[in-house]
Amino acid sequence: MSPLTHTRPKLAPHHLIGLLIVAAAAHALTVWALPRVIMAEVLRVTRVEGSASADGVRRPPPADHTARRIVMPSPDLLYATCSLDIRDKPAQITANIDYPRYWSIALYADNSDNFMVRNDREHGTRALRWLIVSKDAQYPMPASRDVEIIEAPGTKVLLLMRVLLPEDSAGRAAAEAARDSLRSR
Repeated sequence: MSPLTHTRPKLAPHHLIGLLIVAAAAHALTVWALPRVIMAEVLRVTRVEGSASADGVRRPPPADHTARRIVMPSPDLLYATCSLDIRDKPAQITANIDYPRYWSIALYADNSDNFMVRNDREHGTRALRWLIVSKDAQYPMPASRDVEIIEAPGTKVLLLMRVLLPEDSAGRAAAEAARDSLRSR
């Protein structure tokens, strides 16, 4: 008797091509489509929840153990969010953040890429005046020297502001005033 030998079945070329097509499609969905789907939902929720604010900025209460709108929000931070649609006109963002502790404002594109961040160390306490425009803008640009023009990679932008929330009541009031100074037009 001869010993049994096991041979591995060979993959037919058409099976290999099919496998490569499925792998490429899965990769494209994961890397390209999934971030856009997630950000579309974040922008939609932010726009709906922010609609109660006359200036377009959503200012939720401080996070606690029940807050999960943001993944693992920090109870040491106050948040403000704003969904910006800059397809037809630029967004004007202003803030007078005279606050001695940490704060930051980040801008996210519709594919979840962070394309701009400013914080207390970079900006200081001077007034913040931004004009956020789409890189493909077809609208006229206002001429102003005291406004920083920020070019977004697309037409949908999420603004996220974070302000360090101290434990003392005077510090909390200053943190809330810094956050409340944020305006979107």
